[in-house]
Amino acid sequence: MERRKKTIPYTFVIMWSSGAIFVELGLRYADPFIFLFLRLFLSAFIFWGVVLYLKTEIPKKKNEWAYILLTGLCMQAGYQIFYFLALDNHISPGVLTIFLGAQPIITTMVSKEKSHEIQWMGLSLGIIGLILVVADSIAINTFSFVGIVSAFFSLISITIGTLLQKHIQLSQPSNMAIQYSGAAIVLFILTIVTKQSIEWTAMFTVSLGWMVLVISVGATILLYYMIQNGNLTNVTSLLYSVPPVTAILDYFVFKNTLELMTISGMILIIIGLFLVNKEGKFT
Repeated sequence: MERRKKTIPYTFVIMWSSGAIFVELGLRYADPFIFLFLRLFLSAFIFWGVVLYLKTEIPKKKNEWAYILLTGLCMQAGYQIFYFLALDNHISPGVLTIFLGAQPIITTMVSKEKSHEIQWMGLSLGIIGLILVVADSIAINTFSFVGIVSAFFSLISITIGTLLQKHIQLSQPSNMAIQYSGAAIVLFILTIVTKQSIEWTAMFTVSLGWMVLVISVGATILLYYMIQNGNLTNVTSLLYSVPPVTAILDYFVFKNTLELMTISGMILIIIGLFLVNKEGKFT
């Protein structure tokens, strides 16, 4: 059992990193909000099926429902809505990655969990490595006020959502069914209001299926498990490793080259993660 637990962080990073590849493929055939709505709706459908099959506990109090829905609105709706708005308003993926790279630092400062000097050193190396990995994207970026504000709210949404998720004790199927349902309603409204379009192809079906089963179900279960059972500094620092792993997957899938600066950034991130995780735990 302990050996399986040790594989959770690595499994999560590989699964989560693959998301960017399949989002890029999916957005070739669908506008972002309808893509997100379908992903959230199908994920909610799956988890409600699990809830009914396993007969897992459902919250009985209104304040419990409100707390879980708020967490879902932050983690699943707010984070992703503002993420796409930032990209749509001329914030490059690289700059957006740097914004979101501040999450482990903010989480460490805000949470009441004890952190050590060596972890702060690791977080600093991680953010430097992150900048090197996405340096090309930063260099060609044209900033816009709406884009910057959207990136900021994306960061705030996922940070607040992570802190809220830490205190949810409900079983994961029930928790995620409620969160995805609330977020799906928000995305459905946005899809109708903004008149989103979709071209249903085999490749889009594969992309959507991957985002639902691998990211929304598999990777998110692992993330929530680590948030509830591990140290938040350790868990959120894992997100530093997502851009480098995505770059490696990008190399194999789209044949994009890996520059020396990217490789140097990867090495710094690995060292940073090693320092962060000398203290604390993931699970």
